[in-house]
Amino acid sequence: MSVVAARVHDRKIVVASDSIIMRGISKRNNLTKLESINGMIVGGTGTAEELTYMWQYMNTHQPASSSERDILDFVIEFSRWKNDMVGSPVVENEYVMAYQGRLFMISLMYVKEIRDFVAIGAGEDFANAALYLGHTPEEAVEVACSLSCYVSGPVVRYEMESQLCYESKQCEVKI
Repeated sequence: MSVVAARVHDRKIVVASDSIIMRGISKRNNLTKLESINGMIVGGTGTAEELTYMWQYMNTHQPASSSERDILDFVIEFSRWKNDMVGSPVVENEYVMAYQGRLFMISLMYVKEIRDFVAIGAGEDFANAALYLGHTPEEAVEVACSLSCYVSGPVVRYEMESQLCYESKQCEVKI
């Protein structure tokens, strides 16, 4: 159980998540659902086991480009790698990925580029409402932490420059 929220701005992409991990009816607040590895920011909801597999895979692999097709190929290759490692090719978690200035939502084998905002996980309804109302991803995660018993802080945040910034040629100032 968790939440990941992200927003695409003209100059940057911001991704935030909670840090809850649950085992049975107990919770701990020590597992980030969000990592920045090898030029990618990836947040995931679902099992901690698959998250750690994804992050291990990201250490040595990248998508060929930031197209939906190449992100899908990355997920397919991850599923093959996971099958070789543990005997299961199924990608069960949902992911938010920022790569080369673009943001993607990944659900099973569905990949969609996000051009405004997105939230996934147990707190996604609360976080999406907050994002819709103009709140930052960090604020959206805080809202979900306040209203859902399945998400909890601390909030973790990463950002990267947006491709929109490059396309509009307004990236002279680093954020």
